[in-house]
Amino acid sequence: MTDYTTLTSVKLALGSSQTTDDTLLSALITQASRAIDRYCTGVVMSDNYFARETLTNDLIAGIVSRDGMLICYPLKAVVESVSAMAYRPSPQETWREVDPADVEISGYRVSVTGVNAIGTVRVKISFIGGFSLLPDDLVNAATLLVVRFYREVKSGLGDSIGVAELGTLTYTKALPVRVIEMLKPYKRVIA
Repeated sequence: MTDYTTLTSVKLALGSSQTTDDTLLSALITQASRAIDRYCTGVVMSDNYFARETLTNDLIAGIVSRDGMLICYPLKAVVESVSAMAYRPSPQETWREVDPADVEISGYRVSVTGVNAIGTVRVKISFIGGFSLLPDDLVNAATLLVVRFYREVKSGLGDSIGVAELGTLTYTKALPVRVIEMLKPYKRVIA
């Protein structure tokens, strides 16, 4: 599994040089990284969404429009290249190969025209996707989230704290607004 921040970055943000909580911080780094994966994708099994990987024969859903354009969205933040792609309208049919040279890539959207099918299809795709170098704002969001998780563990806070007499909420365990804003450009939206 790939973590989106480092122990050094987290300790710098905490202003700590002690090693007494390194094991806890390392676990929280992984937890925060997976929380970011799930927040940005909306999918539970989306580990390493941002990490650059070569995936082979990944099975995903696709849709073919009336004009024969197949569109699919591999589960990576960005698709760099496609080395093989095939589709089939139903499990009973054989895979129909697509020439990778005809594939168009736009972010995490992969499309190809001239497909002989309509509606939902299964797609088998081999591709390289993810970031080879994580963007600084993504690393910063992960670092902030780890610090938040760490402070929750150390303080033993409940789900929310506020001033009942004033009806104000001063703390909640929801993702911090700052982290949500930093992750907005990476939130997966399929239209």
